[in-house]
Amino acid sequence: MAEDFLRRPEVKILLDWLQTRGLTLPSNPQDVQKDWSLPFMRWIVSETTNGVDAFLQPEDPPGVLISTHRDIVCDPALYNLTRVEAGRPTTHIVLGSNLAKKEWVKELMSLNKALFIDRNLSGRAALQQQLALSQNISDIVQGGGHVWIAQAPGRAKDGVDRTHPGLLRMLGLAFGGEKKGASALKNYIRPVAIRYDVNPCDARLVAERVRGEKPQGDDELSMLQGMEGWKGKVRIAEAPSVSLEGLTDRTSWGEAAKRVDDALDQCDISGQWSEAAKAALVDDAPLPESLTQRMEEVEQKIRAWMQLEDTSLIRRATLEVYREGS
Repeated sequence: MAEDFLRRPEVKILLDWLQTRGLTLPSNPQDVQKDWSLPFMRWIVSETTNGVDAFLQPEDPPGVLISTHRDIVCDPALYNLTRVEAGRPTTHIVLGSNLAKKEWVKELMSLNKALFIDRNLSGRAALQQQLALSQNISDIVQGGGHVWIAQAPGRAKDGVDRTHPGLLRMLGLAFGGEKKGASALKNYIRPVAIRYDVNPCDARLVAERVRGEKPQGDDELSMLQGMEGWKGKVRIAEAPSVSLEGLTDRTSWGEAAKRVDDALDQCDISGQWSEAAKAALVDDAPLPESLTQRMEEVEQKIRAWMQLEDTSLIRRATLEVYREGS
């Protein structure tokens, strides 16, 4: 554990803040994940959820866990907690560098086995970064480890969980994917579905869609709100490794992504409002009282943030936040 990191004033502020919320962590941890992160996530589960139901596969071979993505921090952190509770090692986590703009935050995330990708790069710089990240992930997997990565850049804002073919192509770079196609990743890709009864950041997601842009500082606020906000029941399910047999063409990444999405759909878990939201979007079916109440709360928050005449935009965007599937 780096002494320079522990001496940072921001670390003391963080520990003091957590203590005011009822969680006391050691000031001199020997292992960040064991002494800080896992107790913190158990506290999150206790204070902000109705519990976590986890459905893990009986086998845990090395590989890449491609996950649905609703929450910036809690998705991988809650998944890793379920792994630890099942006697399994934590995964490395691929995160956008926009989540670690402050150096002390980046150090803390790195101590939690984070790997960073800068999505602002383009051209040759972006390709070099993809090659380096793919090689890093390959080394971890070949060494018997696991890597969590979201199925597409950014959180799903409309409830549609689709794997980005370019993500799979990036992962395949170090596995020979440019020659072997998606089959180069066979036996390495396992989907993970993560579902929340309540999305603490639903109003922010809806407001972003209504505005057409993300306000400055939204990532930081979403991180905090996602951790502190009520989530209801959380459900996590792993799918078996996806078969990529026969996908040897260099243009096979789209079909590979579809197979990942089909496996996610078969995980058979959902949030409490998923089916009602989909029915309302398709057939204008009546909503349960609890979802109607949540939509009213979302509308109140958004009206406090901006002027808006057409509330139908809020209604549809909120329903889309809560539908699930590809």
